[in-house]
Amino acid sequence: MKSSFRIVVSLPLCIFAGMLAYGQCVPDTANCKDINEPGEICPRYLPEATVNVPYDETITVIPPGEAVINEQPLEIVYIEIDSVKNIPEGIDYFPNATQFYADSAYCIQITGTPTTAGEYQLAIYVSPFINYLETIIKGTQVVDDTSVTMVVHWASGLDPYTSREFRVIHNVPNPFSEVTHLGFFTPFDDRIELKVFNILGEMMYEEKQGCPPGEYYFDFDGSALLPGTYFYRITNSSGHYTGKFIKTR
Repeated sequence: MKSSFRIVVSLPLCIFAGMLAYGQCVPDTANCKDINEPGEICPRYLPEATVNVPYDETITVIPPGEAVINEQPLEIVYIEIDSVKNIPEGIDYFPNATQFYADSAYCIQITGTPTTAGEYQLAIYVSPFINYLETIIKGTQVVDDTSVTMVVHWASGLDPYTSREFRVIHNVPNPFSEVTHLGFFTPFDDRIELKVFNILGEMMYEEKQGCPPGEYYFDFDGSALLPGTYFYRITNSSGHYTGKFIKTR
């Protein structure tokens, strides 16, 4: 959750009717703990999903207990989840309560069948309700800044029991801002090499891994690269395979 809420009090008391559907999730209090900061949300990275495969995971939320207004700490009585944006198409969200009270554990069920591959940084918009001069008032909406990430892969469609050819699975997402995933399928034990080049042909990255038969992925972190077009080459014992991707901001 945000390390602190710095908000402007703007509206009088307003209690919403709440959402029609509630999540059937259970907060993960074993792995998501309050570390005495103003609020906690986890995990930071949701388990990876696959296009056209049903998905059902849980985000655990421990709301903050205070907000800071004009450098004055004030009690947050509860927060309301207004929306979750930048969520994959085909996926929906269901909080397990309308109001999340401070210092208690709640959850948001992330469920559905994704239809488009990519890397998604979920934006969770909340409204805090504050005890201000013994009156509960609604503060300005804020967005969680921890960037919970969900990655959706294309299904490779490869059957390891029948395929006899080495194949490259094109990178997802493309374009990308930080991390992109380049896959391959090898039908036999082999040593696979990844190289990344800029448009001048200068090598920017190199990685090798030995792999038994199966499907694998290079998780390429290009966050240090300048925005632009790059080329990759995946090489095995019988040849090499090239492609390109675009690095944004």
